[in-house]
Order: sequence, then C-alpha cells, then structure tokens
Amino acid sequence: MSEVSTSPSKFYELTRDYYHAWFRYHPEAAVDAGVPGYAQLLTPYGEARKGALVYLNDELRMSLDELDRATLTADEQIDFDILYGAVLLENQYLLELEPGMPNPGGLLPVHAIYQLTIRPVEDFGAALLGRLDAIPVHLTGAQDYLRPQAKNIPPLWLESAATAALRGADFLQSLATHPRITESTERINRSELDAAIGKASRALLEHARFLQRDIGPQAAGDFACGQSYFQNMLRYRHFLDIEISQLYALGERLLDHTQRELKDVCKELYGHVDLARATKEIQADHPDRGELLAVYRRQMQAAREFVAEHDLVTLPGKERLDVVETPVFLQHQIPFAAYSDPAPNDTEQQGYYYVTPPADEEQLAEHNYAGLMHTCVHEAWPGHHLQFVTANLKSSSRTLPRLLNASATLYEGWALYCEQLMHEQGFLSRPEQRFILLKDRLWRALRVMIDVEIHTRATGVDEAVDRMVSHLGFPREQALADLKWYTQAPTTPMGYATGWMLINALRDRMRLQDPKIDLKSFHDRLLSAGSIALPLAIRRAFSVRMWSSVKTAVFAHAVDETAQI
Repeated sequence: MSEVSTSPSKFYELTRDYYHAWFRYHPEAAVDAGVPGYAQLLTPYGEARKGALVYLNDELRMSLDELDRATLTADEQIDFDILYGAVLLENQYLLELEPGMPNPGGLLPVHAIYQLTIRPVEDFGAALLGRLDAIPVHLTGAQDYLRPQAKNIPPLWLESAATAALRGADFLQSLATHPRITESTERINRSELDAAIGKASRALLEHARFLQRDIGPQAAGDFACGQSYFQNMLRYRHFLDIEISQLYALGERLLDHTQRELKDVCKELYGHVDLARATKEIQADHPDRGELLAVYRRQMQAAREFVAEHDLVTLPGKERLDVVETPVFLQHQIPFAAYSDPAPNDTEQQGYYYVTPPADEEQLAEHNYAGLMHTCVHEAWPGHHLQFVTANLKSSSRTLPRLLNASATLYEGWALYCEQLMHEQGFLSRPEQRFILLKDRLWRALRVMIDVEIHTRATGVDEAVDRMVSHLGFPREQALADLKWYTQAPTTPMGYATGWMLINALRDRMRLQDPKIDLKSFHDRLLSAGSIALPLAIRRAFSVRMWSSVKTAVFAHAVDETAQI
C-alpha cells in the first residue's frame, strides 16, 4: 500500500487497517489500486455485505472524528477529507439508494476477469482460475438477489447488463487465446482453464437470458439519485461548496455563450449556421475502416511529440500507451474511444487507448481526421494518459484515498482543457477544428445541465435524448448510449465543463500575477496532487486564497472572456 506520509502516523494506521478490510468487499478496486491479496476474489453482494460495509464505514468515521486533524501534514489533511467524504457517500448509497435502484451490471464478474489480463497481479494463474471457478455460483446467487427487486431495476440498467453479460460470454470464450495467457511465464493447467472458461461463459449466457426473460418484463425502476445524494457528491467527492442551482446556472451560461460562438464560427468557415450540415462536411473526411487503429496510433504519437517539443508539461519518464480495439463487452458502453489508466504498481505504466470498431458508415464518420486528433489530445497527450501516469509516479498523489476517489473535475476538466491548450499552441490548427472544439464544448455544457436534470429534476430519458439530438445533432442511438452512463454516474458528466472553467479561471488569475507565466510550471503544479477534486488540488498546489478567487470567478460570473477562443 502507498504510504500517506514518510513515517507511520495514527491516521496512516487507520487508513491501512480500514482498506485492508474494505478491499474484501471491493476486490476489483484492490487490483486496480495495485494492492495484492484480493485478485482471486469476486465482488460480493447482498445484505451481509451492506451491513459489514456500513459498520466498517461508521467505525472509521468515529475514529477519524477522534483525531486532531490540525496535527496532520497538509497532504494527510487532504487524504483525511477525501476519506471522510468517501465513507459518508458510500453509506448514503448503501442505505438510501441501492435498496431502491439495484444495479444488475454491478453484479457481473466480467471486468473482474478482464482486469487480471491488464494488471500486474501475483499468482496470475491461480487468481484467474479462482475467479473463473466462482462465476457460476456467483451468478446463481445474483439471480436470487435480483428476483425480489426486479420492479426497482431501471430498464436502462437492465438492458445494459444483459448486453454486457452476452458480450462478456464472448470475451470469456476467447480468453484461452489472450496474449496474457499464451505468453505467460506461469504454468497454467490448460485443461482446468478450458473447463473453467466453459462453465463461466455458459453461466453468463444463462444469466443474460435470466435478465431478459425474468427481470426485463418487470424492470420499471428510476435511476435518479435525488437532490440529497447529488448535493453530497458535489461537496464530498468534488469538494464544490455550491448549490445544485449554481451548477445548473453555470451550464446554462456556458451553453448559451458557446451556441452563439459556434454559430459565428460556422458562419465564418462555411457561410451558413447549419451545424448539422457543417458536421457532415467535416465527417466526410475519415480513414478507411481497416486503417483506423493505425491512424489513431500516428496521431497519438504526433500529439506526444508536439507536447515534448513545445515543453508544455513534464512528461513521465517511463510509460506506454497501446491503442487497441475496445473489449467486446464494453463496446455498447463506449461508442467511439476511451482510456484505461495503469495501476500504480505497474512498472511499465501501461495504459490502454480503446477505439471501438464502427458498426456502420455513420459511426465511421465520427472517426474523422480532424475529430480524432481532438480525441488523441483528450485521451492521450497531454490529456488522460499523461495525467494519470503523473499521478501514479508520486507517493503523495497515489495514496489509496486519492486513487479510489478520483474527481472528474480534475481528470476530465484537464482533458477538456488540453483540447483548448493544443488549439492555442497550434497542434489542432485545421480551420474546422475551431468548430469541433466549440461543438464539443457545447456537448459538455449540455452535460452539466442534463446531469442535474435527470438526477434532481425528474427529466426522463426521452426528453434528455431529444435535447442532445436537437442541440448537438447526435443520432438518437448515440445520444442514448451517452445518456446511459450519465444515469449510473451522477456528477461525473458535469465534471468536464466545470473542471475546464475552473482551470481556465486559475490560469487567468496566475497570469494577472505574472503575465509571463511559464505554462509548463503551471501545468506541473496543477497535476502535482493527483486525480483529486480540483478545489483540493488548487488549495494544495496554489493557495486557499487562490481557490476562493477561482470559485468566485466561475460560479458568480459568466464565462471568463480570457478563456474564449
């Protein structure tokens, strides 16, 4: 486990002991965080798990209350606040939300198998067989758990889980030929492996049929997390001491402003203000299907070289980023591209840049040349890959509270800011990329509003999809795919635009102090605290006073003119 400070402290001991128990109920999180000893386990479920976690969290909270926070180091205080917020949020979810909206996708063991193929784990063969062998009984119990709760399951979640189970079975059936297995130096009994794969994949197929046949007709639950949980997520995960109404007003202002600016750019570039027509013109220039991964690799490498040449931010000393097809069981959740960060104990710091094979010409057009350059900046350089690897390289930024409670205000806000930065610096220099930059910003502004609406204002799925179609020109299928993950991740969608605005406000205020601000130094400071909430990162790397100024600028005024193109 990563230490909180250079010497053991009471807080460090509490943190260590807490996570040692907590990981029994979150073994996949342990593997992702690089903690050994849990790789053979599947995530449990049910009332016993809930009771144990609630008790564990309450015990930790009481122990933290007994500590004198003022005696902790600055970094320990950040971890203290993150951990305290995390236990409050988890207990609220377990006691108030989960009983009324069970998520069948959370019971699927597919990711538990997949993560073993991309994470450095001890006794890989034993861990893999241990998890595979447990799948049939695990899924049988999951069915017993879900039956009496069928009517409370949101239909979108049911549909997504059934698809993931079906495609997860396909993934398992191809597992025996996976390079992690065929190239493994460990001895794996192939007959045992083949038998375990067969039983697990058949169990997944049967579970998919169970979800469709037995649960599907009854599923009628609501996915909205409600005002209380949403507000607490803002305050205890993202450390935004604002009201939901302030966040919504921010989205409205950004949407209105960006719409006007986008129409102006569209008129300038294309002689009209038909956004859908302009989008189609841009999308007409795209690679052939068979060249897609190769083009992404070239553009990703070009972005990295540009960042290095212009010395925009410190590059990690050792890292690797592989551009690969999106795993089959994730393709219904990732329409185009996504990023998977390395575990902190990965000596190679190998990330994965997923690109989903287009199902038709309409999807292929989304991978247009101008657009995929933006995607490479966002997902790779200097976006997600650089940021997450940087967080993994410092002991103070890879503590367990920080790794396990990342905030989209930083990791998504940074990635969106990087698109603007690379436009400013001349990498995204094609004329149509101004249009793409603004349209993508419009998308993120709308996310702020929809995030609030669907979770706190009773906005339905169809209404939210209609808004995405009308404002962004998305095909309905694409809009629905995007919306599905919004329903399962309240306050993550708002993180993109909110974080982007906070970073710009911070940079503007740093420039007031020093008009010749060194961007590399600014970016290195911003990323120095890890993937935590931006308010915490700004307080730690800059000052409490600076955060107060940034907060006022973003939430009390309209879009800062200096952040515009």
